[in-house]
Amino acid sequence: MRKDIQALRGFSILVVLLYHAQFGWLRGGFLGVDIFFVISGFVITSKLMEGEGSFGKQIKEFYVRRAKRILPASLTVTLLTSIFANWFLPAISRSRFSIEALSSSLFSANLNFARVGNDYLNQSLDPSPFLHYWSLGVEEQFYLLWPILFLLIYKAKRKLVIPTLLLSGVFGIWYTQVSPVNSFYLPFSRFWEFFAGILLAMYPKFALAPKAQKITALLGWLTLLFSVTWVTVSDATPGVTTVIAVFGAMVVLAARVEVKPATLLPSLGDYSFSLYLVHWPIVVYFLDRNNRLSSLNKAEIIVFSLILSFVLTQFVEKPFRFNKKWSLSLQKWGVAILAGSVLSYGALAASASTTTHIDKSLPITYADGCHLNFGTPWPLKDCAFGDITSSKEIILAGDSHAAQWFPALEKIARDRKLKLVNLTKSSCPASILETTRNGKFDYSCAIFQIKLITRINHDKPLFVFLSNFTEYKYPLRNRGDYDSAWVTGERKFLSQIIAPVIFLGDTPKPTNAVGKFQAARSSTTIKTEKLVKELGITYVHTAAWLCSTTCPSIFNGVNTYRDSSHISVSTSLNLASKLSSELP
Repeated sequence: MRKDIQALRGFSILVVLLYHAQFGWLRGGFLGVDIFFVISGFVITSKLMEGEGSFGKQIKEFYVRRAKRILPASLTVTLLTSIFANWFLPAISRSRFSIEALSSSLFSANLNFARVGNDYLNQSLDPSPFLHYWSLGVEEQFYLLWPILFLLIYKAKRKLVIPTLLLSGVFGIWYTQVSPVNSFYLPFSRFWEFFAGILLAMYPKFALAPKAQKITALLGWLTLLFSVTWVTVSDATPGVTTVIAVFGAMVVLAARVEVKPATLLPSLGDYSFSLYLVHWPIVVYFLDRNNRLSSLNKAEIIVFSLILSFVLTQFVEKPFRFNKKWSLSLQKWGVAILAGSVLSYGALAASASTTTHIDKSLPITYADGCHLNFGTPWPLKDCAFGDITSSKEIILAGDSHAAQWFPALEKIARDRKLKLVNLTKSSCPASILETTRNGKFDYSCAIFQIKLITRINHDKPLFVFLSNFTEYKYPLRNRGDYDSAWVTGERKFLSQIIAPVIFLGDTPKPTNAVGKFQAARSSTTIKTEKLVKELGITYVHTAAWLCSTTCPSIFNGVNTYRDSSHISVSTSLNLASKLSSELP
């Protein structure tokens, strides 16, 4: 194996690892996966070009090689992650994790995450220990088609590669603007990244002088370094900025400058696949127990990931890949996939079904269209609840951390014969704050914020209950100090509201949904409280209703939270009397 390719693999996994471990200077570390796609397209197609024999023979040999390369390590980690999640991650999430384990085993995790609208670049809620399997799904779905297309069409008509690269690139970048989350996960948006590597494999090598090769390689490496430090989650992905990383990878591959085997990057490249598989569940474990990763946490993530990747490579990946006694037929590999899927799913589903005191229901506004999802700027109907005939109105407004109080306010509205108007939207705070969604400016949120002010001032309600997710940092359109931007946006919003406001302080973000967790408060929450009081607005410290110095995971016999951020419907109802006392 060419050492420059191994170095490129090592670079890719290193930036992914450091990015996930929250080394802030590596803002575009997620592009390591895009670099992997380019390498994959180049290596796989180079191997296909060497194939001989009938169509059926070459296809069979290809899939057997892929099975030996991918399945042992990936299925092992999926099963171990399922067991790990049972022991160490929130019980409240086991049911969801079981579906994610199943889809990961079947190499369809990307389709599942697209289905539920999981924003990879905006992981605020209960990150999945299986999230990184999205890229394996994209890769294996591509390789279900590519060897067949290559042997039937592209091998004889290699000129089609360039238009395919260009057309698929234009489509992927365009689709990101239309549907950013789907574009991130679905394979059709990523085909151009594979074709960037395929182009290099299928066209003659560039004849460069040794000095020119070194200069070209240096240009490629500098381009890669620039991409992973300059590109951020605020940039649409896959998008125009993704081209920078893809181009850098192509230049390095084209230069063909050998790298010394003993250096760091080629050595990491030898363990890149196992390191990619094991590092993310470790990151999730530490994120579950800490609001922010400390320097020690980051070091622990790196050390544990390196150790486990070495063990997985030496005792699982290499034996199945290179030892002939572990050679299996395609049918047996199919049985292995089925067995791994059943075991991974069952390990979580069985415990999820026996877990007690679990209320995972959502407020009814999620089902009736009155809590807005991503992309929807305003409700299509009048979202009135309680006594809808009453002339006395209260409004609930904000993001999903306002929506979590809907059950309590609906009960209060019925008891007091008030009309309750629900105006809430996921990941869209009641503020004048320009947020992004998968790198794209969230126009629907901006529209919602303006219409929210207009509606409140038009209705002139008795009270407006506002709440926002201040225990989390939204991805903003403009870079700079987050807390300053937040306070400025909140001040602009509140200064335009003419009705009396009751501001519900954010509930704590659990660091571990098993047992008790610390009642920490973010700097944004603290500064929001200071601003609200400074403006003479009533601020309700709701965290005190749930916690003292620590917060129990069970409240009045039922789970306090329905996930790792929102209180459950039962908790909201149990706190209705306390919320009612804030009304005159």
